[in-house]
Amino acid sequence: MLQAAFAILINCAVFAGVGLGPMAVLARGVGLPAVLAMAPAAGYALASVALTCWLMREGTVGAAMVPVTGGLLAVSLVCLILVRRDLLGRLAAVRGRRLLAGLAGAVLCLGMLTAPLSAGNKGYAVFRGNASDSFIYMFLARYFDVHPRAWAFTHSPEEVEADDPMLGPPRSMLNIRWTCGAMLAYGAKLAGMGIVDFQYPFTMTSFMLFYAAMLAFLAAMGFSPFLAALTSLVMATGFYGQFVLDIRAFSQINVLPLTVLLAWAISLPPPERTPDIIRRAGLLGLSFLACFVNYTEIFPMVVGAAAAFLGLLGLAGRLTRRQALVQTAGFAVGLAATWPLRFLYAHMLAQIHFTTIAPELWSEAYFPWLFKNIPAGIFGVTLAGDGFAKLPGLSFLHIHTAVITLFALLLAVLFLAGVLRALADRDHDAPLAAVAFAAASLATFALFTLRDTPWVAGKGLSYFYPFILCLPLYAALSRNALPRLARSGWIKWALPTATALAMAFLVLQLSFACLRPVYAAMDADYPDYVRNHGRYRAIDCDIDAIRAALVAAGAKDVGICSADPWKWSFLGLTLGERWRVRLPGQMLEGPPDGKVFVALDLPKSGVPADLAPYLAAKNASFALYLLPRARLAALAGTLPCAREPY
Repeated sequence: MLQAAFAILINCAVFAGVGLGPMAVLARGVGLPAVLAMAPAAGYALASVALTCWLMREGTVGAAMVPVTGGLLAVSLVCLILVRRDLLGRLAAVRGRRLLAGLAGAVLCLGMLTAPLSAGNKGYAVFRGNASDSFIYMFLARYFDVHPRAWAFTHSPEEVEADDPMLGPPRSMLNIRWTCGAMLAYGAKLAGMGIVDFQYPFTMTSFMLFYAAMLAFLAAMGFSPFLAALTSLVMATGFYGQFVLDIRAFSQINVLPLTVLLAWAISLPPPERTPDIIRRAGLLGLSFLACFVNYTEIFPMVVGAAAAFLGLLGLAGRLTRRQALVQTAGFAVGLAATWPLRFLYAHMLAQIHFTTIAPELWSEAYFPWLFKNIPAGIFGVTLAGDGFAKLPGLSFLHIHTAVITLFALLLAVLFLAGVLRALADRDHDAPLAAVAFAAASLATFALFTLRDTPWVAGKGLSYFYPFILCLPLYAALSRNALPRLARSGWIKWALPTATALAMAFLVLQLSFACLRPVYAAMDADYPDYVRNHGRYRAIDCDIDAIRAALVAAGAKDVGICSADPWKWSFLGLTLGERWRVRLPGQMLEGPPDGKVFVALDLPKSGVPADLAPYLAAKNASFALYLLPRARLAALAGTLPCAREPY
């Protein structure tokens, strides 16, 4: 856990350093706490866009580390020097309470995210939830780390396999998911970890960036320092945060802080001076571009949310010509910047079409908790029913479905109150941005539910879940001036009830965060939760004995074969960080009496008697043998090797 926490902090520090200078320049007039909170997300946006451009020029992640990281940090430093006087003025206005609350929440967030790693077994972080997506990105990270994108297309599949069997699976994915796969390799190098070991901390890094970005957004909505930190913590570690983390769609995870950055940027007051208008257009353009680059198929929803925001401003009578000009210019900058990546539009359309025909079993595997009780699912409170009652000795904590549904319906009433309050709040536009993004998710959910496409409906709901969840809290807890109607009559007397309901929701979500390491220690999953990973979760990921045997022998190559593609992928990617991975047939070159290391499946009955003399190490899933080549040649034709874990 300590290694994971250190890796997360290193990545967060680099992204914060990259983003701080540009944010200080582009967000002139914004308070320093907001700049500090948004800097990591902005840094990730800049790094991911820069790395994508590097890949387009046929560079590798390994070669990009020094020039890209050093160049971005140098630009940030220059920006800070240019606006140093302005920063000193902003520093004088900083209130310590907001900084302290944010930092305390960040420590808790890091602790809650990493606690399950220490409670769970070694396979917890590798085969968590949807391992298909995890391995897609790990394979891509392995490829981009050492090869330019076009390399695989200038060689036949046989030549690629001959170079490295682990490069075969990502060959068919090189026209998609460039950025997230490359950023996984980039972050692993920053942390000094292998790709397999870092892939889970990589996604947790995005949730740390998301936590920080939410601090600034909630502050703009009028939340106090304490409530902003508490609500951000809930968004990152509560039920929806856990679900998005477990679904392992790295692109969706990575884009979470970027959508918050965009929502915050479009809600800033329009600048008056021409230089500031140009800066704002640059900030908006970067936000749009980063969302598009990191998760291409979400772009229609992002654009829809931004358009809905302008529409709501007009409906509320708050849309000025300057505001429309700034927003349009920012979108135009972001869209123009996608021109070198225009081929991704075809990918976006293909992915949208593909997901709309997704098999029903996908939604059955990932969204049973949602469609079993839609009101409770929308607000992420279904776990309250049996999440605690399924623990040993706590069956009395079962809460009837009707009670959970009633609680969710009351939250829905608060949600509507938040929408009305946002329309009436003429001094702040961030609440209206939350309404726009929440409307985009809810509209997507409703549309695809009616079209009987539950997978897309559930995914659409989860894309902008923070904005859905923050509106009920905004209705009851924000310090923004309440509309006159809310200060008189029966609404005045309803406010204490609304506050109690909002606080109950926060406490409930925090209890879900605390429940996470308990289930990890039990190696169990929540009731009615993600259900598609029973087979590969049985793989023993503790391979220390196998590593030790290879190190002791000074091995350079190791052959790997398994009838289970998940086992082959895991062992190959893990050992491939240090040793050259080969297929058994590729280990036959050389003297017949020479000996080679080969890792194979361990049968349930144990090590076969004829191979027992050659056993070098084993765990519950794998056996490492030191075989003479002649013995391997006799065995190779009988070995089933499956290599497509999707």
